Amino acid sequence: MVAKTNGSGEQGFPSFSLEIPVRFAETDAMGVVHHSNYIIWFEAARVAWMDAVGMPYREFAAGGHHFSVVGVRGEYRSPARFGDIVRVTATVRHLRSRQVSFEYVVTNVATGQLLMTGATDHICVDLEGRMARIPDAVMARLQAGMERLAE
Repeated sequence: MVAKTNGSGEQGFPSFSLEIPVRFAETDAMGVVHHSNYIIWFEAARVAWMDAVGMPYREFAAGGHHFSVVGVRGEYRSPARFGDIVRVTATVRHLRSRQVSFEYVVTNVATGQLLMTGATDHICVDLEGRMARIPDAVMARLQAGMERLAE
């Protein structure tokens, strides 16, 4: 996987792109990527985005919190196939005291063709699964990292 920054999204939040080669195991009987794999790619791009802004998800979880997925949306535009390389671009849409939302754009690297758009919504939870505020130190690191990434 190759990762790189990709400028800023519509809301001014920085984007981060991750390039992923399509594996044969990700395809279905029709020879196209099974729809469930796009959600996995969203997660990979989201985790890479957090690494890029300097708040690795592993550290966030070790601090006693998780971002629980409460919503997933996607619109499939064109199929990806085995051997393609896809670029998944993740952009924060909203960052609030207890919530974060990401938008995603998936394209074929070779052709630039749009394959899918989507979004995920998350709430911050503690290790018992109760809604919690994003810790101030984490929020500060996310905001500082977004500023660096946007440069």
